[in-house]
Amino acid sequence: MLFGVSVLLIGTQAEPASASPVVLLLLILLFPAGLLSALAPQQGGGPHAASVTGTALEILIVSFIVHETGGLTSFFYFFYVPVLIWGTAGRGLVAGVMGGWVAAIGFALAVSLRFPAASYGALPRAALLLLTGFLIGLIEQRRSEVEESALRGAEQLTQQAQATAEIRAAVMDMAPLDLPSRGRRLLKHALRMADADHALAIILDIEGRPVVEAAVQSSGEERPRGEVMPNTAILDAALRSGLLQTVVDASQDARWLSVFGTDATGSAMLLPLRAEGRTFGVIFTARREVRLFSEEELSAVRALVEMATVLLRDARMQVQAHDFLLSTVNTLTAALEAKDPYTRGHSQRVASNAVTIATELGLPSEEVERVRWASLLHDIGKIATPEVILRKRGPLSDEERAIMDRHPERGASILREMAPFRPLVDYVRYHQEAYDGTGYPEGLAADAIPLGARIVTVSASPMPLTR
Repeated sequence: MLFGVSVLLIGTQAEPASASPVVLLLLILLFPAGLLSALAPQQGGGPHAASVTGTALEILIVSFIVHETGGLTSFFYFFYVPVLIWGTAGRGLVAGVMGGWVAAIGFALAVSLRFPAASYGALPRAALLLLTGFLIGLIEQRRSEVEESALRGAEQLTQQAQATAEIRAAVMDMAPLDLPSRGRRLLKHALRMADADHALAIILDIEGRPVVEAAVQSSGEERPRGEVMPNTAILDAALRSGLLQTVVDASQDARWLSVFGTDATGSAMLLPLRAEGRTFGVIFTARREVRLFSEEELSAVRALVEMATVLLRDARMQVQAHDFLLSTVNTLTAALEAKDPYTRGHSQRVASNAVTIATELGLPSEEVERVRWASLLHDIGKIATPEVILRKRGPLSDEERAIMDRHPERGASILREMAPFRPLVDYVRYHQEAYDGTGYPEGLAADAIPLGARIVTVSASPMPLTR
């Protein structure tokens, strides 16, 4: 535009000066037309409509410029317009510049043939047309870039939304499961997202050892659950740093081979499981071929693992709490058996019978577990009973019997002091009650006796149980 204005101000001998204001006006109109083409897609009008409108205005305005500078009868008019249309039809900056050059040369040749004396005066006009072609090509390139960028952005947002929805669905699918099932479900989704062949969920146990909690293989034999992995090399680095670890060819890297052995056959990655600033495990994912994971694959698997980490941590805490309680139960049972030889093995037999009965009754798994623990601990109150009474051969005296009969209440008192065992208090307290009301300590009868206590009572009966 500035070059065109300078040409108009200087003037030429080829065209009448009266044409200058018209050309100036058209040049001014060309600028907002180009802005409309470039900026309209960002104003919500839609890229296609804006592109068509801007291109049409540009061609129309430049055609009038050609008319004013060359005339309808000139060879240039019929030569330039097709070239201009081709250059402005979304072919970019190079096409616009080349079209301007060709049109300028054609215009100069046409003027020199028609007006030999004014051939030098036509050169500024030819340069003006070159500049016009350049500007149109630049505008079209910018518009094309904006449209392509908008399309790429929309595609990326769509893909991210789909990936996020898929990951949330996968995490919700994991929520009702226990730790091994959650780990296995997570690995299946990770294999598909990363286009991998095998994966491991490795969780630190209560002693801090990395243990295989779940394994998934597309083919071949899977690692057994509970296998202790060597906490060295790359596994130790991932657990200590809490950072993603990747390798192009794990089979050529001793740090990976020393830990994962035959699983380290190609490209692999380790994604740490971190919660509250601490790493409690890793997800190992690998493919057999040597093909590094793409950014999209890494991002998808990382997002999946990050969202599933809380579920895995909670499940791990539940397992550890269960193991701790079980060890506590076993310790209390062992202490009782050491004091009373009669109870040696008795609690385990009662627990086995109780689980069978509770399962046959269709009780929920949580209730079956409570019944099992109550069976293991039903005689725990005997710890407070003197060994003289516990080890006495022959019948007990009335006074000794009264002391012995207090063991259900003593057991209930012991368990009441331990929060995890409070749901078992009534089962232990009333396990000596009889259905006909002749039992102790309160003489409850029939349905007044808690179901769990009734199951323990029947399970402790010397009569054989049949299914």
